[in-house]
This record gives sequence, C-alpha cells and structure tokens, in this order.
Amino acid sequence: MNNFESFLNSKTPLKYILLFAIIYAIYTNGKEYYHFNLYTVYGIAECTEIEIQNTNTYAAYKFYVDGKRINGSIQLGSIVYPGWVGKHFKVQYSSKDPEINEILLDKPVYDTVRIKKAGFVIKVQEKKEKRNQFRD
Repeated sequence: MNNFESFLNSKTPLKYILLFAIIYAIYTNGKEYYHFNLYTVYGIAECTEIEIQNTNTYAAYKFYVDGKRINGSIQLGSIVYPGWVGKHFKVQYSSKDPEINEILLDKPVYDTVRIKKAGFVIKVQEKKEKRNQFRD
C-alpha cells in the first residue's frame, strides 16, 4: 500500500491524466478529419432549435440517412439568427458514420423538391381570410 500512496502523492497521476486527455483530443479530432476527408457526403438538415446554455449557444438539427433520423448540434459563435429554426440547410456527414456531421448554416436550401426528397414534410401555411370591415 505504501507504493500506491506514494504514487498518488507524486505528480505522476496528473501526468497520466494529462497524457490521456491529449491522446483523446487527438483521436476525436483525427477521426472527424479522417471521415470528412475520405467519406464526405452532403445532405439536407432542418434546424430544430437554438439553445442558450450559460455563455454558449447551440443550434440543434436533424437529417435523414437511409430513412434513419440523425440528430446533431453545433456550437455557434457570436452570430445567432433565431429565424434559422425550421429552415433547411446543407449538412456534411460521413458515409461510414453519419453521427460525424456538421450543419452548414451559411448554405440554406430552398428547393422544396430536394427538401422532400431528403425526407422532410413541408408545412404549407394556410391563408387566412382577411376580415372585411365593411361587410360586417
């Protein structure tokens, strides 16, 4: 037990934790870089919500791959536009692992045929009859 206590009291555990954190960060960033460079596919995603958590703002979105719904989110910078919710944008994802994805908020999609083909239902707003004040 004396060796274990001396191990914990030394700076060695901190070095191992720091080394593990660096390796994990390199692995996750490398995995995303690898998938986006070799297996990139583009689709259409719908922004579902803008969420503010403390000082960070996130955009949540969904898209479909082979009929399966994939959810994603991205941290936004200082530019946040609430009008993004319900709109459709281009999404980049890996064909090998669609969970590796990123919405491209600077590339909106307006083509309703492509949006329907991507698996979304387009909501048509009903026109309300305007009230005629002279008819009443």
